[in-house]
Amino acid sequence: MTNEEANTGGAAPSFDPNVIVRTVRSAEEARSLPSGSIIGDLYGGLTFTDAVSAALEARSICGWREFRTLSGDIWTIIILDR
Repeated sequence: MTNEEANTGGAAPSFDPNVIVRTVRSAEEARSLPSGSIIGDLYGGLTFTDAVSAALEARSICGWREFRTLSGDIWTIIILDR
């Protein structure tokens, strides 16, 4: 079991941290991102305004979660499902 699997209860998301969208400037931009986008930061989601966070949460089934990379970085991410 990898560190990622241990962190997520065995279901490790597999993606390259370089594909994480790190800046979303407005709720309109959050609503225009394609389904499947991964948005996050290394600061517990504090990079995003409340309006942007709400727009992202409305498009995700799982909401925000922490993801530890193999290098030890802990990302707070959200994956857009719709």
